Amino acid sequence: MDSKRVLTAVFLLLGILLTACGSIEIVGTVSPSATVTPTETSTPVSAALVGTPEPPAPATEEGRAELLLNTPTPAPTATPGPLSDLVSVITYRSGLSRVTFLGLSVEDWLNLGVSLLIVLGAVLLVARIIFALLVRAATRSKNEYISIFLQRIHGQIRWLVGIFGLQYATIRLAFLSPEIKSMLDRTYTGLYVLILTWIGWRLIDTVVEWYRKEIEPKHPEHQTDALLVLVSRGARLFLLSISLTMLLALYNINVSALIAALGIAGLAISLAAQDTLSNMISGVIILLDQPFRVGDRIEVQGLGTWGDVVDIGLRSTRIRTRDNRMVIVPNAKIGSDQVINYSFPDPQYRIEIEVGIGYGQDVETVRRTIIDAVRPVEGVLKDKPVEALYVKMAEQAMIFRIRWWIESYVDARRMFDRVNTALQIALDETGIESPFPTYNLQMKRED
Repeated sequence: MDSKRVLTAVFLLLGILLTACGSIEIVGTVSPSATVTPTETSTPVSAALVGTPEPPAPATEEGRAELLLNTPTPAPTATPGPLSDLVSVITYRSGLSRVTFLGLSVEDWLNLGVSLLIVLGAVLLVARIIFALLVRAATRSKNEYISIFLQRIHGQIRWLVGIFGLQYATIRLAFLSPEIKSMLDRTYTGLYVLILTWIGWRLIDTVVEWYRKEIEPKHPEHQTDALLVLVSRGARLFLLSISLTMLLALYNINVSALIAALGIAGLAISLAAQDTLSNMISGVIILLDQPFRVGDRIEVQGLGTWGDVVDIGLRSTRIRTRDNRMVIVPNAKIGSDQVINYSFPDPQYRIEIEVGIGYGQDVETVRRTIIDAVRPVEGVLKDKPVEALYVKMAEQAMIFRIRWWIESYVDARRMFDRVNTALQIALDETGIESPFPTYNLQMKRED
């Protein structure tokens, strides 16, 4: 099926070449050592070189268009080789050098047939050999992703080899006019750029797949989904920019002037959208630095926002509060404020409360009672210490700071209820009193 498609394409190209060159007739004897030399039209020397210089021509639309157009690349010339010399010898010795058919000599027809064989050999034989060698090298490297990448670009490799063979087969044809050769040469170069762009696109996909399957599982603490999307999109945008620049330069469009115009437009846009760009830059920094990830519980102190991170975008970060409200915070404000992450790097969380105990109680008895009451509470980590620290002598009570560890920040509010209940029961059972505000009221009776 592939051979039929190649033959169809080749014969279609043959028809185009015959249509373009049907009016050309070459009659004469071609010696075996003859070479094709392009003729040059002599131009008379202008009188302006020896006289007074002419005034500059007024600016026109064509003159202004030259700012965006470069000088066209000269057309490639035919390069005689051993095959062309052999064809010349055959036609010369057989006496067929004067015979023409459809405007072409027998030598031209033979060279055209040789070119067709070159194209078929490149597509059907050379491309397969090159691909087989690449597959063998990938197998020896024992890297499955190289093999995956080669399978993805199998068709592109065949196209590259086929276009290269077609370009060589076209250049060696002497009967094609320079204009047609120049047009075909630009077409071939444009196809090279497009195919290489597609290969680069496939390479980016393979690298992203390799990172997600090989590198990301080894570092589960780093969340790279959003970062991978950003990097892959940036790489694809860079690849498309390079390809577009090459295509514009190929068709003689002055890329420098276009880049300068785009630079001025970009400066104007950046001045008009400073806040948006600031948020985008902060978003990129957050994705690279990862002070928090999607699913983490954070607190932005300056904004008083506390909740779970739902999404990290380029412009803003979405935080769902505990009362199921979505808070959308610009990345620039998060980047300039202090952020507390309750989930990373360890979700285990230490919480504390303060309890007042009336004076006159034994300090060590109070401390032991508090620790024994808190340690068996559900949710308190058994392998972490429970502490009861006498931290302050208040006016009416001894202040004990009680600290313990829990498995996750999610259970923090429920733990306050459990621990407070357990403490109240334990203090009541042991007879340890908590102080109540007391006031001494002195009354004086005046007769």
